[in-house]
Amino acid sequence: MYAPCNKEPGSDSRPTADVVTVVDSTLQDRLTLALGEVARPVHLASVSAALSVVRERPVRAVLLGQDSMTTRSAPEVGKLAVTCGGTLIAVVGGWTPSLSDTLLAFGRYGVRDAVDVSSRDGLSRLRDLITRAEWELANRVARALEPSMQEASEEMRFFMNYLVRTAPFVGSATVFAAGLRVRQSSLNSRFFRAGLPSPKKYLAYIRLLFAAALLEQPIVSAAQAARRLNYSSPQSFMRHVRDQLGVSVSEFRQEYTFEALAHHVVFHTLSKHGATIRWFRPLGTVIPEGEDRAGVG
Repeated sequence: MYAPCNKEPGSDSRPTADVVTVVDSTLQDRLTLALGEVARPVHLASVSAALSVVRERPVRAVLLGQDSMTTRSAPEVGKLAVTCGGTLIAVVGGWTPSLSDTLLAFGRYGVRDAVDVSSRDGLSRLRDLITRAEWELANRVARALEPSMQEASEEMRFFMNYLVRTAPFVGSATVFAAGLRVRQSSLNSRFFRAGLPSPKKYLAYIRLLFAAALLEQPIVSAAQAARRLNYSSPQSFMRHVRDQLGVSVSEFRQEYTFEALAHHVVFHTLSKHGATIRWFRPLGTVIPEGEDRAGVG
């Protein structure tokens, strides 16, 4: 179904990761050379083929060329954002007058970054995006949530995927809602009426999961974890831990392993509400008739 680029002999120790691309042949060659040992590109001919691959296994990122972002492909691009376990990035070989409108339109389908790979700086930025350490943490968090998301609605899966991808950088429920292009009051109301925890609670819990993963590393201090997760100060991080779990940061580090906290978070936000998240539509959009209400996974 797909053909990843072969690794060179003796390169098994390289920190490779699969990156799916749907770009033209010129960009394929450029990306293969640019990503080098940091990623293993899987070049595909269509968004449909990419969707088939990411349903089988998680990938670090999906790189979409401008030609692959069309009105016809938009629904499948949205499903990629839900199922890929990574981030969608638009890659282009130079800016065109219509590109800004295309990127704006596809932002609502989950394309979160755009990179012009016609320059050395652009290629460097792409490598940085793909190797960003927080993505490894995000994949770990996503894997912990996934078993309880199997039968969730497509919109709920999108909400949780977006939450995991933005939680390391966003601490405000208002900013989070704005990123979804939904008014915070509307988002809060939908969760309340469905009998679910508030979006703020979801965000708080997921940020704590990232913190627990970081603090498993003895060399990472509480202050460093606070900085990497964009808290305004170490004190703000400490208050967050105490407000949510009733313990100090030192107690949090000693008593809450990532696995134990993940079990707590999954129970209170997902598995406890399994019947609800099967139909819940946090964004309030209408899914076309014929779509699988239980999701796309």
